[in-house]
Order: sequence, then C-alpha cells, then structure tokens
Amino acid sequence: MKTSKKIFLLSINIFIIILVLSCSKKQNKIHETQSHTQQKQTDLEINVHQSSLNKKFKKCYVTFDPDGCEGNHLFKVFIQNNTNSNYYWGFNIAREQNLSDKVYSDQYRIINCKEFIYNGKKMLPTGSTLLDSGESEFTYKRIGASNPTGGFHGREKFTEISFFTDGNLLNDITTEFEMRGCETFTYIQKSIIYRDDYSHTEDAAHLKITKFSDSGYLTKNTITAKVVIPINTCFGSLVSFSLDVAEKGSASNHEKVVIFNQDGNRKLEGYCDMLSVWNDSKKLSANIESMFSIYNDYATQCIWDHRYYGKYYRYFQNISLNKGESWSFETKVTFNKL
Repeated sequence: MKTSKKIFLLSINIFIIILVLSCSKKQNKIHETQSHTQQKQTDLEINVHQSSLNKKFKKCYVTFDPDGCEGNHLFKVFIQNNTNSNYYWGFNIAREQNLSDKVYSDQYRIINCKEFIYNGKKMLPTGSTLLDSGESEFTYKRIGASNPTGGFHGREKFTEISFFTDGNLLNDITTEFEMRGCETFTYIQKSIIYRDDYSHTEDAAHLKITKFSDSGYLTKNTITAKVVIPINTCFGSLVSFSLDVAEKGSASNHEKVVIFNQDGNRKLEGYCDMLSVWNDSKKLSANIESMFSIYNDYATQCIWDHRYYGKYYRYFQNISLNKGESWSFETKVTFNKL
C-alpha cells in the first residue's frame, strides 16, 4: 500500500510539472504572437500616431509634375480633412490631350481622388479611393448625339488656363515642385465645347472654376451657347464616387437609408439638391450640394448604383439652350472621415 501510494503521489507531481510546463509554453507562444503582431504593425498606423503629434500641417499641399500624366501636366492637390486632421484627400488634376477625331480633347479636369495620411514628410496612401475615373465636373448630351459632350467624354479644348494657390496666380507651370503648402487651390479653365461630329463644329463656350478647400471641392460650370443647342440631358452635377465611399446613401429623408448593391439601377432618385453617401468599414463619407441657374427646383438627382462606382447625377432633360444664353451650375462635395 505504501509503495502504491508513493507511485500515486509521484504520478500526481509529474502531471503537475507537465501541466505547468505546458502552460508556460502556451504563455510564451502568446507573448511571441503579440510581439510578432506588434512588429507587424503597419507603417500607416505608426504614421497616424506621428502625424497626430503635429498640429501645424497646412490645410492644402500642392505637387506639380509637368510630365506626370502621359507626358502632360499633373497637379496633385492634398486637402486636409476637417473631421480628422491626420487625413488628406489627394485630388489629381490632369491635362488630358487626345486630338484624334473620335476624342478631340485638350483640357484640365479632376481624374480621380485617393485617401492619404501625412506623416510630416510625405503623403502615405491608405489604399482607399474617393473619386474614380469618370466625369466629376460637367457634361451634356445633345439630342441625336451618340455620346455626351465635354469633360471625360471629349470634344472640348481649353483656350485659357490659370492656377492659383490662396488666390495667387502660379506664373510658372513648366517647373516641377513638391508639397507647396497653402490654404486653397483653384483652377480656372476657359474652353470650347464641340459638337459630336468630325467637323468639330463649335457648340458652346465653357467656363469652369474649381476650388479645393474645406475638406473637398466646389466646381462652378457656366456654358454659353454659340448656336441653338437642343439638349437631351444636361448633367449639371456629376460625381464619380468610388465604392469605398458609396456603400450606403440617403437624400432629403435621412431616415431612409439605401444600401447599394451594384445592380445597375438608379437609387435615391428625386427632385432634390442634397445627398449623402458613406462606407462604414472604410470610415469615409461624402455630402453633395448643388445649385442650378435653371430648373433648380425640378432637376432630378440620383445615384447610378454601378458595379464600378456609385455615380452621382443631377440633371434635367429636353430643353434648348438658345444662342448667346448662359446656364451655370455649382456643385460642392465635402468628404469626411467617420
């Protein structure tokens, strides 16, 4: 009995020792995993912390590359987010030039926008996109035309172009520069919009003033007809939102939220001049406000719930713009970090 009792007690002790060693190994593995995770902490997270320590960042930074867009001018305009000063919206404004008969375009326009974090030395992309490729300023479609005219769709050439930081004209747009700090950036373009034909018949003069400030941009587009233009659809406001922003949306009734599913239909359609979209997982949102000089109370707005983007339209249809007559359209887009 004594021998059996000794064997039993010895077995218990051995079991306790094995259990303690096993727990110790598990704890070591947990500590190793935690240490590994900390070592794997992204540069982005580190720079969020670093940038939060610096309260002296400018509201706007501008970078210019004279050959940055297929050998043509490219401005990168970084606008500080109002709700979280660590984040910046990086707009690319490019000179697009293609004088083939099919496209016939030479103009400056917003081509996309992405999200960045500034660490005090350089802008670091987060991987999120705010504006996709497509038109985000202005275009219209003539009755009988196969495609819209102006902007992304071509058949538009600039006659004058000016760029401003804080209202001061940039006299030199041949020399590259980086991260020029300011409060606002504006470009003013005068152009001719041409008919959808191969003879390049002049349709209208177009004045575009786009100002980047206050966590987004404001674009005002004025067209003055050179001939009578029978308009099928005048797209006074367009914004090509990325799916990183346009996951959900609401219009005048903020209690009615639509979840976009990229089915190709038009959502939130109605007579209104304000709309909001957001993405909870990306923590991004945008508000759109617009004002038309004509049919402001009757222009339709909607989101085209497309598989590539959630595109905002505000438009009216089937009206002629008479020779010498002018229409103007303002659109304000404000992005925020949720």
